[in-house]
Amino acid sequence: MINLNAFEAECRADIPLLDAMELAFTAYEDLSLWMEAPLAPNINNKGTAFGGSIASICLFGGWAVATLGFIDAGIRNTEIVVYTSEMTFERPARGLLRVRAFVRPEDFAACLAQLRQETTRRLRFDVHVELFHDDDRCATMRGVYVVWLK
Repeated sequence: MINLNAFEAECRADIPLLDAMELAFTAYEDLSLWMEAPLAPNINNKGTAFGGSIASICLFGGWAVATLGFIDAGIRNTEIVVYTSEMTFERPARGLLRVRAFVRPEDFAACLAQLRQETTRRLRFDVHVELFHDDDRCATMRGVYVVWLK
């Protein structure tokens, strides 16, 4: 069972930017992580969410959901890094940012099976992130992350 509050506290201790962005974890279930951040600390000169904040939140969300997935599967000794990512900014976000980061279960299962068999290999897998304001999707990210065992 994942203790999301403890994981968030650990992330905040290691990554000071999370406090500056006021990013908060709200839920984790079935390889999906939900987070929220207020507009005020992430605002640009146009009164909308700063693209750099959106990108940072999405990249972090990808790492966090992957880390939680492996912890949930009983593997705590992973190193996970982003390999490449592609952002799409669909519309301005003008208020509370709600973020869903997720890994498709079939993709995760395949990576997990390989990781358990080939413990020295570095494996790639996809992570998806959607950022919303109200019910409108404002940005998406597809990231390829790499995992290996420490």
